[in-house]
Amino acid sequence: MVSRYVIYFTVFSFIGYLYECLAMVLWTGKWDNRGFLFGPVIPIYGAGALLGTLLFEYVITSYTPLKVFLWSVGASAVLEYVVHYGLEKIFHAYWWDYSKAPFNINGRICLPASLGFGIAGLLIIYVFDPAILPLLRRMPDELAQFVALLFTVILSADLTLTISTLSDFIRRVETFDTRINERMDSFVDNHLDESRAIGERFYSAVDQIEEKRKRFTDRWIERAVDSMSSGRRYIITRIKGFKGSRHSSRLNEVLKKIKERIKRNEDE
Repeated sequence: MVSRYVIYFTVFSFIGYLYECLAMVLWTGKWDNRGFLFGPVIPIYGAGALLGTLLFEYVITSYTPLKVFLWSVGASAVLEYVVHYGLEKIFHAYWWDYSKAPFNINGRICLPASLGFGIAGLLIIYVFDPAILPLLRRMPDELAQFVALLFTVILSADLTLTISTLSDFIRRVETFDTRINERMDSFVDNHLDESRAIGERFYSAVDQIEEKRKRFTDRWIERAVDSMSSGRRYIITRIKGFKGSRHSSRLNEVLKKIKERIKRNEDE
């Protein structure tokens, strides 16, 4: 039974990925890769679908479409908020942001999205599950175990690559942030006091500091982007932003410039 749950989770993680990407095509007119991992899966959809199926199969065995809808709205909101909060606390990063949507809570959840997940709950319980669950139940145990093991290995490798890439990116930017602060401090010590004494050169020295910081940042980003594999670039560009860390400002600056650099490379 566990093997079939793993398969179910993976299938709906893939369906969720397709839904997110196609929704962005309809909303913005362009393809936008979504989610946390490198592969075409968004695990929160798999977790939500599996949670809902187990809930209505073993806990709430008597239900109506209205009850399914309301439970799906509430459970999805809790799941989405907890996952967003957890990723933010662990990585100081976030992969979706509802701060501009109406009736949002800390940008982590919003009413329109939760209502959409309520509709998704109806589709899962009344459309997808009646088609998918019988197939999973009829699947031979040996085949189910093999497929589940294969999916587990792939997802584990994907998770390892994603976490490794993100951790390395954060570490490199934090090191860079420390280095640039040290360089700027040294530059200020060597030039700013002298400029104050001269008076009229003070503002010129301030401009030099900002220009020097910008050149140093741009050179570092160019080297960082060039040294990244295509897979690592792909993972980084799926991040929406960083917050909650003293390096968040620098991380967001570097992330924005990396996305711009990658886009320029793609356009050339």
